[in-house]
Amino acid sequence: MEKVNLFQYATSELSQDAFICWLLAHGKKKHQKEDSLLCACALDFIHQIPGLEHATQIDEIKRQYLKIDVLVIVDGIHIIIEDKTYTNVHGDQIAVYKDKLVKEGIPADRIRTVYYKIVEQPYTEQVDCTFSRIEILKLLRKYKNCTNNIFQDYLLHLEELESLSNIFNTAPITEWGADGTRGFFAHLKQTRAKDYCIESWGYVSNPSGGFMGMWFHVLDDRNDEQALRKMGIYEYIESVYLQFENDTAFSGDEKSAEQSSPYILAVKVRANCDYKNTRYREASKIRRALYEEFKKRVPSFQKKDFHPGQYMTVGYVPYNEKNYDAQVSILKSTLDSIVKEWNYK
Repeated sequence: MEKVNLFQYATSELSQDAFICWLLAHGKKKHQKEDSLLCACALDFIHQIPGLEHATQIDEIKRQYLKIDVLVIVDGIHIIIEDKTYTNVHGDQIAVYKDKLVKEGIPADRIRTVYYKIVEQPYTEQVDCTFSRIEILKLLRKYKNCTNNIFQDYLLHLEELESLSNIFNTAPITEWGADGTRGFFAHLKQTRAKDYCIESWGYVSNPSGGFMGMWFHVLDDRNDEQALRKMGIYEYIESVYLQFENDTAFSGDEKSAEQSSPYILAVKVRANCDYKNTRYREASKIRRALYEEFKKRVPSFQKKDFHPGQYMTVGYVPYNEKNYDAQVSILKSTLDSIVKEWNYK
């Protein structure tokens, strides 16, 4: 029978902050004898941070000091721990916190930065030490004989997340959900970044409900301005790119997925947003013309309703866990041939 787990309900970053503080508190001198394994785990965590490999105790722990998630002080070293669950990094947060400590009189060389993340993230920050979920698990598994219920609940919670994130390796796409999709996109970013020319991935909100997406093979003025000029669309289109789109809220079997296409590989355009009325209209015409050109070359290419806007779908092909690589190859090569052979004007 499945055991009730505290961390099925304590899912916020504040709850995780509390766990980190609770665990590290066992490394304080006054608490070290309460549980020898928790003490060893707390100090092992600290030993992963450069310059603190031989620390014997934790001196102080602060939550939300200067809005820092967790601030730990060991031997005069101030450790900034930026904790992430399902949100992404933004705004150079850790650099901002470090500047705040320097203004408080802490020398920069007495500050260490740690990024602690339990789910896959599309971006990283420049820090002294990163604890990804797999690295956290490696640490906690060394102390799996600890009998503390909070520790065991957290370890089990991360083990379950690890299993859900890797489900794309063994299950059909209809069973991936949000965690499996994140795991899939992170896997592609790690293994196919150069082949696909991956830019990034993450949640994309829109009026119809949003989706998890990965955008790649981008043609724009940063990567290939001449491509847009050759196609005669540079004035109206800022970029053309490919994008995986997964509706992670979909619930149904593979047959119903074939009918509703919740998992697609799309060709997208981003319109020039200057002079919206005129340029969006022309961009929409270009999108229609591109669709017709793709359809000639890829019979399975499908379209959505055409509505003008800054981000528009030219068309798409469905994909699944078995054919995604082949579908990428088809649309990449088709787009590349259109760039060489087709001109809007």
